[in-house]
Amino acid sequence: MLSKLKKEGIVAVIRAKDHEEALGYVNACLNGGIKALELTYTIPNVVELIKEVKKNYKDALVGIGSVLNGKMAKDAIEAGAEYVVSPGFSDEVSDICKELGVVYLPGCMTVTEIMYALEKGNKMVKLFPGDVFGAKYVKAVKAPIPHVEIMPTGGVSIDNIDEWFKMGVSCVGVGSSLFNSGSLKDIENLAKEFVNKIEKIRS
Repeated sequence: MLSKLKKEGIVAVIRAKDHEEALGYVNACLNGGIKALELTYTIPNVVELIKEVKKNYKDALVGIGSVLNGKMAKDAIEAGAEYVVSPGFSDEVSDICKELGVVYLPGCMTVTEIMYALEKGNKMVKLFPGDVFGAKYVKAVKAPIPHVEIMPTGGVSIDNIDEWFKMGVSCVGVGSSLFNSGSLKDIENLAKEFVNKIEKIRS
């Protein structure tokens, strides 16, 4: 799954008030070429939504976000979540993911947190909130820890995505900069822009 996320280069972080709104976002992302979808626990009854998306959208790479403890991780994984993302590092979540063979992307800010996540067997970390330190922080971290895979979330936009990749990120997480862009058609079009820009950056 890690290689798939890296190949995609972008994960849509979906927050919504209900399943109808969330499914609108799912469709807009997939139509725009973004396959990696992080459905967050801030969506009511998200575990059932995971099952629905897994059943009806075979191309989607469905993950669960805003995971705060082991039970939340386990419930989502049993529903079909293929990767788990949390705002901070959790030993409990890390252990559950390792036990069930699912990729864990813990939220980390400091170098100490990143080192601890790696010690626990995790290969990629979510730099959150990304806009606090900015893209140059990635380059600084990767100087002494070149093997760490980093996915910034928070502060990634169509205007600065090239800077993040230039500094060495493996993929990016996008939320409000994508979903606050207007109508579902606007979101779909911006998703296409993100995908095209990543292709250009990597070519």
